Amino acid sequence: RSTPKPSSAASDVYKSQDLSTLRGTLSFIESQMKDLQLLFKSTKQRRKDIRVGEQLQKVQRLFQQTLDRSRISLNIEVIGIPLVAKTTEAVLLQLFLNLFDNAVYWLEGVKGDRRIEIQLNGDDCTLIFADSGPGFRDEDLAYIFEPFFSGKGEEGRGLGLYIARQLLERHEYAIDAVSYTHLRAHETREDL
Repeated sequence: RSTPKPSSAASDVYKSQDLSTLRGTLSFIESQMKDLQLLFKSTKQRRKDIRVGEQLQKVQRLFQQTLDRSRISLNIEVIGIPLVAKTTEAVLLQLFLNLFDNAVYWLEGVKGDRRIEIQLNGDDCTLIFADSGPGFRDEDLAYIFEPFFSGKGEEGRGLGLYIARQLLERHEYAIDAVSYTHLRAHETREDL
């Protein structure tokens, strides 16, 4: 027995839907690539006032499917005026890519509440990035910004937080980390 062939009209509808889906996917990929290309531009980019929340949203869009798949909730709180940093988009994208990547890695091993909380405070020029993961071990806190130190063992390269700190310091900002055992698993604070 042979499978009946769809009618020409039905076939055209399927092709049209496939093309529409493909166009939408390509448009999404194109917008994401434009954001990622900023990371590879010359390091001689001029610093300018950048709304931190806008860069955060770009990286959030990149990670949204991963957050959904891993059942990680994300809460972004904005306090006061918009948080603005005099830097480059590449610096903020690199920072957020690293923080999200680390948070997702550690949260995937958590049973129960998986969340990322981000606070953008334009009034006191700070950003707090926290998650409900296991937190930093006390003995590791002194080393997490050192090159090649990773709490991930063989899976980590130990460069993400080191690079983030170097970039931020080059632009006269600071990054620090603290670990809480109850309220928030670990928190990274950037004074922007």
